[in-house]
Order: sequence, then structure tokens, then C-alpha cells
Amino acid sequence: MPLAMLRVAIYARPDREDALLTAREAYRRLSELGAEPLYEASIAGLLGGPGVDLRFTPVDAVVVIGGDGTLLRLLQLLGDRSPILHLVKVARRGFLFEDIPPEESLRLLERLVSGDYWVEELSRLRVTAPGYNGSALNEAAVLALGSKVAGLRVEAGGMVLYKGLEGDGIIASTPTGSSAYNYSAGGPVLHPLLRATVLTPVNPLDRRMGSLVLPGDMEVSILVERTTRPVKLIIDGVQERLLHRGALVKVSLTAPPARVARYREREPRPRLPWLPGYTF
Repeated sequence: MPLAMLRVAIYARPDREDALLTAREAYRRLSELGAEPLYEASIAGLLGGPGVDLRFTPVDAVVVIGGDGTLLRLLQLLGDRSPILHLVKVARRGFLFEDIPPEESLRLLERLVSGDYWVEELSRLRVTAPGYNGSALNEAAVLALGSKVAGLRVEAGGMVLYKGLEGDGIIASTPTGSSAYNYSAGGPVLHPLLRATVLTPVNPLDRRMGSLVLPGDMEVSILVERTTRPVKLIIDGVQERLLHRGALVKVSLTAPPARVARYREREPRPRLPWLPGYTF
């Protein structure tokens, strides 16, 4: 059902002229369609329009102009809020974006405002650690720094999954993220309809320690048991935190999902990196 006076934020890469020009055009079209457009605070000053800080102010939808990195940075701003996301690709990498020209994506704003779309829900990890409490669309990775080796202990569901895991670290991925860093580290690709978390050790010294796929609502605990230098927690390649010996990271597939407006296929499809058209 169409929403009366839809509040739509516009979020774009501030360092690309084409993204800013597209943001300005999106603002004009949304105004003509009867919505209330607002530039996100990071670009409002550049474009001279009304702004909104998405860290604190809820909106009904967000027009995301850029690529995968733009989307991941936006989701960190949103926290647990899940407005409808309308994706406009103006970057080389747009794995989750429909591969259509920006002009066609702008025409689809009419369908966004009228409510003529279906929603693909992308599961997100809830991640807690010293200095961080948030979510991840792709993955949370606990990684050693430089040439050092981290010693980790990983538990879930009352079981020890990895005891004395030594190597470069471990990746906890969502189905969406399973075809990204997890896949490059040798992990499996998960179908998007699976509600599961995949754990993949990174260069383990004991090669018997392979990937595990777990129920998504099962909380995974990653303890930094041994390290001569701090290790790093990396969330979606956007957020980073240093972790010291004794730090505990907890992940589970229980954060509110990201909700993406789709206008074509009615069902999520697996994103397979070995097939033509894969752009991540």
C-alpha cells in the first residue's frame, strides 16, 4: 500500500560527481512524485538541500547511489533500523545492485513511492565485542595482524567447534557474505534462503580445521586465547576494532535484516561467483 508523504533519504558517494548528480536528480523526481526527499547529512552540504542524520532519525526508505561499499557504509549508519533500500548502481562493484543503468533505476522511483515492489530481506549478523555492538551484512572477521599468528577458541551451542585454532583468524559470514571474503578463503557459498552462518578459518596451521555451517540463531563465541600482538575485528570491511588477549566476540544471525526493494525476479537467487555476470 502506498505510504502518504513517504520520507526518503538519499545517500550517495560524496567523492563521485556522477553519484552526486544522480542524487540531485533523485531529489527532483521524488519531490515531483509527492514524497519528502532528504539528503543524508554527509552530502546535504554539498548539494544544498535539507539534510537528515541517519544515525539518529528514522525514514521510510533510502535511495542508495554507488556500489557495494556505499551500501555497507550506509548499513553501519542505520544500525538496527531497516528502511526500504532502493539501489542505484553508479560504481564498478554492485553485487547486490540490479545491473541496470542509473536512469532506469531513477524511473523505478515511481514504483518505490507507489509501493509497487517486493522486498528481499538480507540476513545480518548481530556482532558484539569490546568497543563494538552492531551488525554485519557480509561478515565479521577476527584476523591476526602482519606476520603474527592468532590463537582462537570458538564455541557454539554448548560445543567447542575449534580448540586451539592457530592461523590468520576466522570469518563468520551471512548467506549474502558467503560468496565474498568467505568464498575467497575457501568457504562454501550459501543459498540466500538459508538461515545459516558459515565459519571459515583463514590459513589455519592445522589443515583439518575446515568450514562449518551453523543454524543462524545459534550464537557463536570467538575467544582470543593467544596473541603476541592485538588482533583486528573487521565488520564488512567498514568497521575495525583492535582486540587484545582475552577479548570475546559473539555473533549470531539475529540482527534485523536489510530490506531491499526489488522490481524484477520475485525470489532471491543464489549469487554464484563462478557464473557470468558476477561483479563482486
